[in-house]
Amino acid sequence: MNNQKISNPKTEVPETKNMNERDYLNDLLETEKNMSVNLTIALNEASNEALYNKIKDIYESVKQSQRDLFELMFRNGWYCLEKAEEQKITQSINKLEQSMQELNN
Repeated sequence: MNNQKISNPKTEVPETKNMNERDYLNDLLETEKNMSVNLTIALNEASNEALYNKIKDIYESVKQSQRDLFELMFRNGWYCLEKAEEQKITQSINKLEQSMQELNN
């Protein structure tokens, strides 16, 4: 298996018992993810159009903040991605297509 990592050079932060920049950003990112999940539930349960639209605006803002935080962490090398093997991508696509066919039957 070829574990090619996709990442940027890691910005070093002090490793102490106190929170550092990476810790704060990681905490904020986790908070934004949780808010996104909860806002999705609120969107599904909105009682009228005006409320739905207001929650949707907040949701879109939270999702953008989440994306911005992820990008910042990725640029600083605090998040890295693994390059997927072509075989695994093909297997996932085939599995999804099979599931879609089963749903259509």
